[in-house]
Amino acid sequence: MKKLFALVALMALTLSAQAQHEEGDFTIQPRVGFTVSNITDGDKSKLNLTYGVDFERFFADQFSVSLGIMFTNQGCKYDIIYDMDKSTNRSSSNEMTKLNIYYGNIPIMANFYVLPGLALKAGVQPAFRVKANIEQGGNKLDVDKMIDMLFAGEGNKLNTFDLSIPVGLSYEFIGITADVRYNFGLTKLISNTDNGIRNKVFTVTLGYKF
Repeated sequence: MKKLFALVALMALTLSAQAQHEEGDFTIQPRVGFTVSNITDGDKSKLNLTYGVDFERFFADQFSVSLGIMFTNQGCKYDIIYDMDKSTNRSSSNEMTKLNIYYGNIPIMANFYVLPGLALKAGVQPAFRVKANIEQGGNKLDVDKMIDMLFAGEGNKLNTFDLSIPVGLSYEFIGITADVRYNFGLTKLISNTDNGIRNKVFTVTLGYKF
């Protein structure tokens, strides 16, 4: 029995050492995963791929700062109803429409390692829109052109810059890191409007630290 406890303790120490970093360490971490995104007036969330890389610098054994570059397709889904049966108050036909907004995100995170390998994370994430479209029935329409048609002369634009506050946690095991974050959108999606439509994004990724 003593040998069994000694073996378990030795394994625990080994795993802790593998996940422990020291002051001055610098890591590069490619990451890939998925986002579940919506906006504050969206009907349904949508699932999309995300990928990128993080650069992390340890200023103490339990504290680091990371800078990342992540590419995401955000937005939401809408059910567009074409016909309504007045007798039953039910739609006779509808079609799913996707709002796709592609961003290059730059997450800047403070990472607090509360246990070996386990980090609590918070930071700020500026993002720059690459393109945006509305997808329906296999067709894709440019969002900027549609907004210009709907709000001609009113100065409404889909913002090219987005700012959010990401919070979450990660766990590292033998270099493999699972990361979960929620991004609270701060900036309006459309400028010059009274309603504050903002992004809401949940992200799950796997990465490997070199």
